Amino acid sequence: MHATLSELLENLQPGMLWLSRDGLVRFANAQAVGKLRLNTGSRVQEPTLLNALNGTVLEQSPRMVTIGGQPAGPGEPAPELRCKVLPGLSRDDAMVLVTDSADEHAAVGFDNLMMVIRSDLRDPLRELNQALVLARNERDVHALDALCDQVDEVTHVLNKLIDLASVWGSESLMANDRIELWPLLQQAWAKVEPLARARNLKARFTAQGPKNQLATIYGSEHWLLRVFVECLEAAIRAARPGGMLDIEHRQMGPRALIVLRDSGAFVAARAESTPMETATSRSPGSVHGSRLASRDLIGLKLCQQVVAQHGGQLREEHDDGQRNFLIDLPTGAPFRPEATAADIAQAQVYARDLAALMARRRDARSNKTA
Repeated sequence: MHATLSELLENLQPGMLWLSRDGLVRFANAQAVGKLRLNTGSRVQEPTLLNALNGTVLEQSPRMVTIGGQPAGPGEPAPELRCKVLPGLSRDDAMVLVTDSADEHAAVGFDNLMMVIRSDLRDPLRELNQALVLARNERDVHALDALCDQVDEVTHVLNKLIDLASVWGSESLMANDRIELWPLLQQAWAKVEPLARARNLKARFTAQGPKNQLATIYGSEHWLLRVFVECLEAAIRAARPGGMLDIEHRQMGPRALIVLRDSGAFVAARAESTPMETATSRSPGSVHGSRLASRDLIGLKLCQQVVAQHGGQLREEHDDGQRNFLIDLPTGAPFRPEATAADIAQAQVYARDLAALMARRRDARSNKTA
């Protein structure tokens, strides 16, 4: 490669990959090496990125995908990376620009969340005040019903904000609960099933392997249940009425994945979390949809915070044109360097459970030989 071109590519702020159609890395700048651990001459193994690469080369059109990067250190969650795949210098290669989602939106993310909160509460509070005045003056049943609806909407949003504030500090999730994800998932579904019935939706749950042999998670059962409820609610609202939700539990080595297959969960919220439209630019018909999207954004931020503090991440996976939404969690006792005491306590619980399991297996073998 020409020295000047190499210098330009090396100094790009986003990570940059130059890939052959078969996934061979022809060039990787330092940013890309740090984010993906891919060097010149290595091959891309990440299936989502490979699918996007093939699609871009075939159709000669850009694609955007989200993948998991390399953790910064032991026990750290894998960052969420946004990859823009562009047609390359020939018809058999492509360029990939890699940015950390957290870095990409750090400057605007919090401000946008505050804008969402203002827009999500301003109109409902105004309508609530009007309904309250009308109910007092008219003493009308319909006015009281409208007041109850407004109170319910504002309370729902405020509860989400209170929960988001309560998990913002990492110390709020220092729990040692031993959590079996499969029954927890069933609990979450029981909470959202009335909403699913109202939309005539059914759910199909599948697990890889026997359900009694799925790995356990250590952390806060209360908050992980909340994550499952928020994600299932978002998936239900995004699904077409009368459809089927496919929910899968995958075991991938030391990680457990809850996969909402072909799901639009939080799609509108993610769009809302990018630089937002001004309120005046929105058409009147889009206000209600925007309010639902902004409510989902608060739920998304809550879920991201809880999952990150358990050492996991929320991410997307694109498979044959389907968009899968994944809750990616580490199994066993999570390692958090900033919370040594909690880690020791969690490790002790994990060790006791492991010792008890080994003892049961020894007893079972002894009984068989006897």
